[in-house]
Amino acid sequence: MVQYRKALFICTGNYYRSRLAEILFNHYASQHDLTWDADSRGLVEKVRYEGLSPSAIRYLESRKFEGVEQYGRNPEAATLKDLEKADLVIALNRKEHEPMLKMRFGQVPTVMEKKGKLRFWNVYDVPATGNLLKGLFRAGPERSCQEEESGTEHIDFAVQSLVWELARTKADKK
Repeated sequence: MVQYRKALFICTGNYYRSRLAEILFNHYASQHDLTWDADSRGLVEKVRYEGLSPSAIRYLESRKFEGVEQYGRNPEAATLKDLEKADLVIALNRKEHEPMLKMRFGQVPTVMEKKGKLRFWNVYDVPATGNLLKGLFRAGPERSCQEEESGTEHIDFAVQSLVWELARTKADKK
């Protein structure tokens, strides 16, 4: 029986970035016959969203992914057990997620990063919609964002690069 290694993608709400990374990773990993499987989680306990982000759905459909509805599970929050089970954790944005990881898990993320089990990417969320007045008057905390097309392409490129790296590492060990 093949022992699969586990990748865990983390973002704020587990609604868009980490979920898209999980889906793309599993797709590309299977194409490269990697013995890796991905999952994803968020760093906030409760999110107001259900299912998978429309941005992620549009991207997957534009890439002709079959059965996009199968990815419709609700967002899940990360636990210490999730971090412990993962062979590699990817937090999608260092500036945003490193403080959140440390707040939730203390020094565990620092130790994981030193051991090479935690990496940070710099993928920003898509701009929030639905609150025009808040945006106009810059009320509330400022968050760096990138447009939907740019964000989804960025996630796809980063995931493909990771899969190529893991495939190269697998080939080097043979």
